[in-house]
Amino acid sequence: MSASPEKKNQSRAERDEKRRQEEQKDRRSTAVYTAVAAVVVVAALVLMVWNSGLLQRNLTALEINGAKYSAADVQYYYSSTYNSYANQYAFDPNTSVKKQLVGSESNETWYDHLMDQAVESLTDSTALAQQAQKEGFTLTAESQSQLDSFLSQLNTAWIGQAASRSALIKANYGPYMTYDRLVELVSQELLASDYAQSKLDAIDHPDADYDAYYKEHADELDTVTYTQFLFRASLPATDADGNSIQRTEAETAAQMEDAKAEQKVLADEVKAKLEGGADPEKLAEEYKDRLYSSSLSTSSTGAYLTSYSVCGPWLVDGARKAGDIDLIERDYTSSYNYYVIVYEGRTLVRESANDVRHLLVQAGSGSNPTQAEYDEAEKKAQSLLDEWKAGEASEDSFAALVSTHTSDTASASSGGLYSNVTASSSYEQGFLDWATDPTRKAGDTGLVKTGYGWHIMYYVAAKDPIWKQTTAAALRDQDYEALTESASQGWTVSRGIGMNLISA
Repeated sequence: MSASPEKKNQSRAERDEKRRQEEQKDRRSTAVYTAVAAVVVVAALVLMVWNSGLLQRNLTALEINGAKYSAADVQYYYSSTYNSYANQYAFDPNTSVKKQLVGSESNETWYDHLMDQAVESLTDSTALAQQAQKEGFTLTAESQSQLDSFLSQLNTAWIGQAASRSALIKANYGPYMTYDRLVELVSQELLASDYAQSKLDAIDHPDADYDAYYKEHADELDTVTYTQFLFRASLPATDADGNSIQRTEAETAAQMEDAKAEQKVLADEVKAKLEGGADPEKLAEEYKDRLYSSSLSTSSTGAYLTSYSVCGPWLVDGARKAGDIDLIERDYTSSYNYYVIVYEGRTLVRESANDVRHLLVQAGSGSNPTQAEYDEAEKKAQSLLDEWKAGEASEDSFAALVSTHTSDTASASSGGLYSNVTASSSYEQGFLDWATDPTRKAGDTGLVKTGYGWHIMYYVAAKDPIWKQTTAAALRDQDYEALTESASQGWTVSRGIGMNLISA
């Protein structure tokens, strides 16, 4: 049976509607696919730009008085600051500085501290370089030579390696650094340094400035003389046969308390005997087998004691009087220390400091050389001194002689140089007497015998007293701060999104 006309018409209408819906769906699908394709292309382009470093180099990490600096620029200063502090063992280089606090009582991480220092350095460099340019100041010949040498290394160091100059720069200065930008940064840094140096060298502080600084910082600059006896309570890690000793926590705690009690008795005995007028030198001999260490009439600056000695705060206390005695305790992780301390006095050492070089010819190979070994060492020392005198006989040639022949490995790389030697320095007496002789003149030489052997001595120069050198450095820091503050007065510094790209 055939369909009715109405049924046919409805079917045709339905078919037309279905076709229109399918066409719309196809158009929507095409639009979606086109949009997705566009997104993919854009993402690919963004990835290409990101991998090229172009985007990162143009993101502002720091804006200093309108001048914009990228992550590469800040990374250059941050890395320099990081390396400086790392060389001073200020933090653990094996742990992220973002996870290390500057101090036990501080909430500041080392990363934040280093970054603040880097930002300050970059700001100072910018301000000083701009000021130099305003005044028509240019690089000194020495700095220009330094820059030329640096560029020469950049252009040749990569040759022969499986890399390029660009790869070498990225490996050393961060993934976003370019050759041109590195040259600009180094040039700016050298110009700022030269300019600051010229300004600081022109400042001549009168004696009144030194006296004023001393009055304010006497506790740091004065030299304190004291005697110290140290008794240490600790537990052995191995037995007489070299085997490790295993203890429970309770056993460790109990044995440590016994050891502390034993050492405390000894410390109290020595303290009481000192208070009764006993001679420190005789006490050191009497207790030598039970003492951990002793120092008789040792002299150190207040700054050193405050920074490195447990007894420092007590020693530099203004209430101290000659003859004061105390017992100071300190708990460490694996030991407990008892310091019996005697304050002998403090003074400002005004004697000149001395720089000397020496070449050690060791007598024998043991700790107690024979006379024959001393004689042999003296003969060799005299021969080397004669050899030097027959040549150029300059300080440089002496330093070269030291680097080749000295037995003092600690000073070989510096040409045997020891700086700021004074009568209170802790050197062998013969060495000390020769170095601090007030009649010494630059270029003097001589032979000195000590417990180590024979020393060929070379006198470099007398310098200002150490306290005055320290004060001069402090005044120079103040002058530098004033110079940078003046150069950047009114400036604003803001951090941008590029700071997130800094590698910590």
